[in-house]
Amino acid sequence: MTNLTNGLNAWIFLNEDEPAGTNYNSPNSCFQSLIQYKVYNSINLLGIAFFEVVPGSSGFTIQIGNGCHLGNSATPNQLLSNQDYLNNVLIDARQVNPNIKFLATMVYSGNQTLAAVFSCGGDPQTQATAFANNLVAYLQKNNMNGLDVDWEGDVTNMTQPQFQILFSTIRQVFDAQSEKYYLTMAPAWTTDSIDYPTLNNAFDIISPQFYDGTPLSEFLDAGMSASKIGYGAQFEPGNSAPNASAQEVWGQITAGFNYNNTNYNYQDIFMWRLNSSNYQFEQAQLMILSQLANPSTNNDFDDTAIAAAAGNPAITQMIIQSGEVLNAIQAVSTGTSPYNFGTQPSGTTIGIFTLLQHGGTSGTSQTISIPTNDPIVSISGYTGTWYGWNCVLQLTLTGQSGKTYGPYGSMNGSTGSTSFTQNGQNGQTVVAFKGSTVTVPLAGGSQTAIIASLTAVFA
Repeated sequence: MTNLTNGLNAWIFLNEDEPAGTNYNSPNSCFQSLIQYKVYNSINLLGIAFFEVVPGSSGFTIQIGNGCHLGNSATPNQLLSNQDYLNNVLIDARQVNPNIKFLATMVYSGNQTLAAVFSCGGDPQTQATAFANNLVAYLQKNNMNGLDVDWEGDVTNMTQPQFQILFSTIRQVFDAQSEKYYLTMAPAWTTDSIDYPTLNNAFDIISPQFYDGTPLSEFLDAGMSASKIGYGAQFEPGNSAPNASAQEVWGQITAGFNYNNTNYNYQDIFMWRLNSSNYQFEQAQLMILSQLANPSTNNDFDDTAIAAAAGNPAITQMIIQSGEVLNAIQAVSTGTSPYNFGTQPSGTTIGIFTLLQHGGTSGTSQTISIPTNDPIVSISGYTGTWYGWNCVLQLTLTGQSGKTYGPYGSMNGSTGSTSFTQNGQNGQTVVAFKGSTVTVPLAGGSQTAIIASLTAVFA
């Protein structure tokens, strides 16, 4: 059950700069990584955190929260605000992905949450209508596409009648526009202040923050519509139940869930977030999720950008399937960067992630462990023709010490072969692979994919 109706979505938190000492324009910043490695291509909806409720000329409106970012080494006297960051993200993300949509993610604590819409007294409907109209005016002015509600903390002080009035009014005003505006929520837990009929009718996407530890059953039993449920994911330690890998999340998505004897799909994945101190691991996981959710429609594969976004960590394991030829490869990488530490228990600094398998399921599978102090620096082998198909006939990996792994592929049945060797330069090691596959028939009428071409990526 893998139909993600509302796609793959994520948040970004403008207050935080990583690595420490950088700002938006630093070449090595987490924000530039999103551009350089085209991480934005993996996102349908980007929630930008955090917006605040502030007085407008008539009623309340929203603005991005205050934040001041120091200059970097190239521009030490330059100060940037969160508004500068917002302007940059809106421009840069669209240049990478023209179809991306932007949500104003509302702050969840303090005196400027959505509950502040009703803070001045008076008629609640009048206040809600004024806010909804001002909200749309802000979104239109800034070329944004909707409102996202982080439901936890002080925002939950809103009463149930206020919840009903505010969000049904926003929905009504959104629907009156000529273009689609989204209303989304990420609840951390259930509260008595939620009016569930309004939640189910007014919101396009509801993605519980499962990483906070509240089980799905609690949301459903409280009255949340099973047909609206998305999956809130997180690849940052600190919460009670962060996710370990993109594959773990995808396993939940493909399984779906059962409620009242009916099976349901998750409607989206919403991931917190792309710029924590673990941003290299997070950005890589998002890109892997995107590959899982949107399988390639051609035979090419390329893990270069994922490895680069993760800081080009060493390959510490290879899973190779081979028989007469090279059937499939899959790399496992282990991060050593301080910004790629996974979600292991506190105190660990290693992020381990598995890239996708490229090729089919035929042949014999072998798992190779590669020491971090003896990385792969060369690949070699043969290409040629196997029963009329051009492919990689055989592959050998060579470590820095000279240790070899393989050869993989007996080359039986081949009618021609050409040797190849690919070496890293100036101490470079293999961090990823790119190439192509081809689907071939097997005895008995079945089919499988094999590796048609292969290039090592060095860094």
